[in-house]
Amino acid sequence: MRCTLSARGRGEEAGVRSARTLPTLDPVEVGDHVCWLVDQGDDFTGTARAFLSDGALFGDKVLVVGSPGSRWLRHGSAQGLVVDPGAGGGAGSCWDAEAILGVVRREADTASREGFRALRVLARMDRLWPDGASPAQVARHELGLDALVAEGGALVVCAYHRHSFPRASVEQSVGVHPHTVGMRPVMPDFRMFSAGRDCWSVSGVVDSDGAASFRTAVSGLLSGSATVRLRCEGLELMDAAGMQALAEAAAAFPGRTVVVEGANETVRRCWALLGYDAAQIPVELAP
Repeated sequence: MRCTLSARGRGEEAGVRSARTLPTLDPVEVGDHVCWLVDQGDDFTGTARAFLSDGALFGDKVLVVGSPGSRWLRHGSAQGLVVDPGAGGGAGSCWDAEAILGVVRREADTASREGFRALRVLARMDRLWPDGASPAQVARHELGLDALVAEGGALVVCAYHRHSFPRASVEQSVGVHPHTVGMRPVMPDFRMFSAGRDCWSVSGVVDSDGAASFRTAVSGLLSGSATVRLRCEGLELMDAAGMQALAEAAAAFPGRTVVVEGANETVRRCWALLGYDAAQIPVELAP
């Protein structure tokens, strides 16, 4: 069963962040949260150095998450503040995804007080997760980071080296970033990103191919919020598998609610026919 969720096109509502693919890191602006998929043979070091060097050009404070080795050095000195979650021993060994979120928030606040335009962050994700990461880990971390970036005052590039992560985790990483660089040949079925406090824009298609990733993302949001609003004006299609994923994710968190905005009458009928308009499934289909 395939139900069109909304008749409105993707990106039609003014002021809403929209998903896009960037040719390089050059166009990255304040408020952007970018998934950089790095293939073997890509000039990671040169591209990273150029992105970090732009911090001085635009008046940004620089934060690097990754090894303080030669890849981050320019003229023999580190380009900004460096934290290395993957370092063995010492303080670096206790860093985790939640700790990194805290660092980014704290440094963004500090950058504002110190008069910088913004906090410019480059995170090498295989240093945060040296043994790889599950799709659930990726979703929870990146959705939390995206909410922080959407508040303003930061621009963040998360570098995912494909050979360091399972394909499912790479696909999840693309789906929970508004912007992507180097996404060939990974094309996400849907994108989910912050549209305000506890409010998330969903675009693309949620069908059997992307249902598992969608459920993972919704579960990640519900794990930290009592009410999650999904703005679905840009969602082109949701089939029975997508609806099942949404219902199961919501039912797994009793006492919490998902509010779906932009659902049309056809979707409402499909939802009811599938039996998901039951009290034990805390999903509201708002106008």
